[in-house]
Amino acid sequence: MLITVAYLYIYLMRWVRRRSDAMKRLQLINAIRKSLRCSSIQLQKTNRSCILSSGTNMSLAPGPTDWCSNLQTLVGNELVNVEVMLEKSNVRIYAIEPKLIVPLNGWTSYLLNQSPFDGEKSRDIVFVILELMQCNHEVQRNQLEELVNLVAWKSGRSFQAVAECTENGFCQLTRSFLDNCLVAQELLEVTSITSIDVRGQPDKMIPGASGSQTSLSHFQKLSGIQSSSDFNNSSQQLDQDCKEELSGMYSDSDCAGEAPAEPLEEIAPEMLTPVTRKENLHGKPPNVLVYCGKKDSSRLFENVRSIFAQCLNTDKYTVYHLKHDQVKTTPWLDNTTLLIISSDKVYDGVDEVFLKYFLEGGTVVSFGSSFDAKFVTRIQTNSKSSILTLSYENWSDATFICGRHVYETSLKSLLCDVTLTCLAQDKHRGNPVILEAVHETSGGVALLSQVNFDKDPSEMAISQDIFTILKLSNSIRFEILRSLFRRLGIDSDQPVLPSLTPIVLLSCSSKSKQQFFKSLSSRLKDGHLVSKDVTLQFITDDISLSAINVTSSVIPVITDAQRISILFDFAVYKANLKTKLIGNVMFYADVITTTMNLIESLMFSLPADVGLVAVATRQTAGVGRGGNAWLSPPGCAMFSLHLRVPQRSLLGERIPFLQHIVSLAVVLGVRQKPGYENLDLCIKWPNDIYYGASMKLGGNIVKSSIMNDIIHANIGCGVNVANKDPTICINDLIQMANETSRDDSKWLNLLSTEEVIALSLNCLEDLVEKFQSDGPDGFKRLYYRYWLHGNQRVRLNSEDGPEATVIGLDEFGFLLVRLSNGQMESVQPDGNSFDMMRNLIAPKSN
Repeated sequence: MLITVAYLYIYLMRWVRRRSDAMKRLQLINAIRKSLRCSSIQLQKTNRSCILSSGTNMSLAPGPTDWCSNLQTLVGNELVNVEVMLEKSNVRIYAIEPKLIVPLNGWTSYLLNQSPFDGEKSRDIVFVILELMQCNHEVQRNQLEELVNLVAWKSGRSFQAVAECTENGFCQLTRSFLDNCLVAQELLEVTSITSIDVRGQPDKMIPGASGSQTSLSHFQKLSGIQSSSDFNNSSQQLDQDCKEELSGMYSDSDCAGEAPAEPLEEIAPEMLTPVTRKENLHGKPPNVLVYCGKKDSSRLFENVRSIFAQCLNTDKYTVYHLKHDQVKTTPWLDNTTLLIISSDKVYDGVDEVFLKYFLEGGTVVSFGSSFDAKFVTRIQTNSKSSILTLSYENWSDATFICGRHVYETSLKSLLCDVTLTCLAQDKHRGNPVILEAVHETSGGVALLSQVNFDKDPSEMAISQDIFTILKLSNSIRFEILRSLFRRLGIDSDQPVLPSLTPIVLLSCSSKSKQQFFKSLSSRLKDGHLVSKDVTLQFITDDISLSAINVTSSVIPVITDAQRISILFDFAVYKANLKTKLIGNVMFYADVITTTMNLIESLMFSLPADVGLVAVATRQTAGVGRGGNAWLSPPGCAMFSLHLRVPQRSLLGERIPFLQHIVSLAVVLGVRQKPGYENLDLCIKWPNDIYYGASMKLGGNIVKSSIMNDIIHANIGCGVNVANKDPTICINDLIQMANETSRDDSKWLNLLSTEEVIALSLNCLEDLVEKFQSDGPDGFKRLYYRYWLHGNQRVRLNSEDGPEATVIGLDEFGFLLVRLSNGQMESVQPDGNSFDMMRNLIAPKSN
């Protein structure tokens, strides 16, 4: 009985203490909310803080951070009153009067095309200045970017950022800060938050394009890359790491520059003649675009994407949303294998664009859309969607959702040179409901269906009986969809999704392996290394491999490579690797989500003498430019690596060049091999690897962060080596060369992924060293030998945009063009795409 009473007493005391703490915190939050308008609220970790004293008319003592030591200047000559609102062992909160004003000149904007301080700001908006430092201890994480909009940054002894949030957001920041669980990104902990007022505008990282020369001093300030997307645009979400991206897969910035000293026309090859759509069917990008109308299209796309993904070979095709405002503004027509129209109405003349795509040889599937009226006369049979029983090939009793129309039985085409064929009929009425339209000249094909195979039975569940009838035919719905896709030459076989496998640690020497483990010792906890995207579980004992569980978030790392067999021949890789550093330690997995996450989780812990590379035979979630998917079938060389670049170096001050260096390294890795010099591997701006000018077979992505004046680059690369699908591979080119020459003495052996990765790393290290010693001029001369754009005439932004001539790369690595009036402009790759078929540089939307 006494024990029970004692437990109840302890529980009651704890409840009272928690209740008291909660009430105190609520009072503190309310006091902060009341003070936000007239005072600056400063939250400081006591071990990092700028030391403040409470009292009246106090000047601020200099602190360790760049901006804290200058707080006095932020309020002019006024004396500063500092009041302590909270003082704990690890956190202090101050109210500072008058409110601090931060001039934004000298800061760098996060957004290239947005000035966040224009116009009247809502009274609910609070500006804050954040200080972030590298965190070497494990903390519970609340993500900073979910609470604020990062709008400007400045480097120094610590990383500093200006952000905006709501009053409620600032209160949430305070709660997370007090709980010691607020981080901006892996290893970056928020150590100080101060509410402020702002004046002026931050600088763009790269000034807007003009004919003037951009000063080098501006670029010497860089400590992160700007993301080009709008913070509020969910389709182009910012990568708001406080370790900013320095060059996205495909580096993103904007600057102006002068023409190179020597005429590039003499050293850059002429643009190759593009092949036509009909001839280039196999070489088109494996993009399936789905148009879902003008209203609520994002939600509708998510519904239909899962349907089409079950009817397409996802190793060969990627399904993307073609938004209404992208139809006329993005260069998709010649970059698309299949267009699917999943909307009953089309607006604003987009049907004319779709018809142009068909007439020029495109492949279209239309479900219940008014687009059909371009081809054939329709007859309205219902005022709204209904159900019908379909007669198609071997299926005659399946019931599906149908649109409001059927097609007239005469099948008279409304277009010249277009032949119509009935593929399926309404079983009871006999009217055509699925037609095939073929353009006799271009070879364009359209499947016109008034049967809504793109709609789930739940969308017509007006009664339990109808829902049941539709569900009974649901498996047949997918079978017919696959049959229709196969009729169009689209591969509808479903690949078997491979299971994730453990990582194997491989190294070229025992010394590099020891250095690797030494660098991680401070971060390992019970053999686990926890990061934002993935946890690595290092297996160093004799645990049975059959007992190891691999998930996308927790991946075991086998440190003894002898214990497991893998699909990668490390001996071949090692024999071809000639680097001093890059690639001397490898993470390898047969199947992984993406190698980029592995580098991201480790790169701030790696010492200078460890050149980590992560390699996979297959990726289930490969990353491409702007968030696009990168298809990763077997035979594709897929690797990510960590590269350290001093910020104050020739390459560090021109970090956008790194994407071009990676592309050139892959091309040279193959073409500098004796006998392989004539393989037509080229570079397409900004960093795609092409066969000639028609088919893509590789690309790279570069994400960079700055810590302690060192740029840490996470480089990802994918190159088709032995996989013939989805486009073309290096071994296709080798076989074609062998068949053309028919000379046994010039016979070329096929390449392996191990060899291509090693040769690429060799060239990458060599190119970086030469760039750091000689600067960009020598690199550009070599680069121009393999790129596709010398003297190319292009249009900017749209087909009606200004005409320009591609000159080359400017001094900072951006595309330099000459306008018709002779003015030079630099075009940043951020958000732009090069449409090879139409010679168009246009905004790229995800």
